[in-house]
Amino acid sequence: MDYELFLRSNLDLNSLGKLLERYTTEFVKGSASFNSNDEEIVIGSDFFSLTLEIEDISDIAFVQQHYNLDVNVCIRTQVFGSTFSKGIEHIFRIISKLIKHTEGNLLFLEDGSTQLLRMEKGLLTVTNQLDEYQTKYLTSSLLLLLDRPYIERELSS
Repeated sequence: MDYELFLRSNLDLNSLGKLLERYTTEFVKGSASFNSNDEEIVIGSDFFSLTLEIEDISDIAFVQQHYNLDVNVCIRTQVFGSTFSKGIEHIFRIISKLIKHTEGNLLFLEDGSTQLLRMEKGLLTVTNQLDEYQTKYLTSSLLLLLDRPYIERELSS
């Protein structure tokens, strides 16, 4: 399953990549791969991959305009189907750490357009408009992993 995590961060991308590698290693209780080039930084595990966009920042401009949210980082996230349940839990733990570390805006999209999580001005909002599949995984126990109060309301696509 493909997701995109947008956030506002004061860290440079390499530092953010190293931070994500550390979180990944911590949560998956194993090793994480770290690959970097001029276009992207990729952190991989058995459960998911995280790709920080360096060169192609068109998604950031789109989110700034379409969702009216000040962000400066795009992290493409792929959770592997065979380990989806564990993978999405790890991603939510990482998001929780990022919320605490960056204290900026955040947007978590499914398949490039469906807002699942949005944080703006310190307020975390979770969509309450879920399809049949989202209802199965976006549970209250998963949301507890964010370790932050939130409100539920409709978030537009």
